[in-house]
Amino acid sequence: MNERIIDFLECSKYAFSESVKKIKKSYILFISLIVRSIFEGMKGLSILNSSYLASLINYLIEILILCFVAQALRSIVLYNNTGKKSIENSISNFFYLIMSAMFSIYIVELIFDNLLGGLNPTIAYTLKILFKFFTSAVIELVYIDSVYGFTILIDSFNFVKNNLFIWGIYALIYTLVEAFLINKIVLNTLVFGNEFIFVMLLAVWETSFLLFKGHLYKILSKHSYGQRKFMRG
Repeated sequence: MNERIIDFLECSKYAFSESVKKIKKSYILFISLIVRSIFEGMKGLSILNSSYLASLINYLIEILILCFVAQALRSIVLYNNTGKKSIENSISNFFYLIMSAMFSIYIVELIFDNLLGGLNPTIAYTLKILFKFFTSAVIELVYIDSVYGFTILIDSFNFVKNNLFIWGIYALIYTLVEAFLINKIVLNTLVFGNEFIFVMLLAVWETSFLLFKGHLYKILSKHSYGQRKFMRG
């Protein structure tokens, strides 16, 4: 158990220190996440979800925004630059990957909505949070490993399951805080001052945590627990 705690601390230290060193280069990521936070609030308006066409437009807009998020993350986490020079390639680099991943998630969420329709709202909400928890490695699988399709859901589930003690703790914190802030944005969509505060909080939270998750994913996916233990001597 002591070795597991040491491993948790060492991996956390690595991910945190790398994230702090690169935070100054994350302004494009931050701007992209502000746009995404605003979009999350807009999705809460019933007028934007009132038809199949509106839902399809929302789906495409979210894919486009995530393309820029993924490109910025790849530039910072993998190549240690801001992504300023490669931002114009965001859509061409990631549109298919993001669309494929989002479609897989959308299908599962649709099945969930149909199956959970008659359940207690609290239970249904808890199960949806659990699904987000086990798909918490999707964005990293996209921009680091270029995984796509329904395979990405299986890979994310296996990654979270295999790294439950380290990734699982942070993924749970990230998922719960993100859900809380998105809910606050939706509830305050028509109250500009309050909405602005929560939009900025969500953008800051996601910028910091996505950088942290990216570096944590790198070390956990590259080296197994046994390898990390051996490297520590």
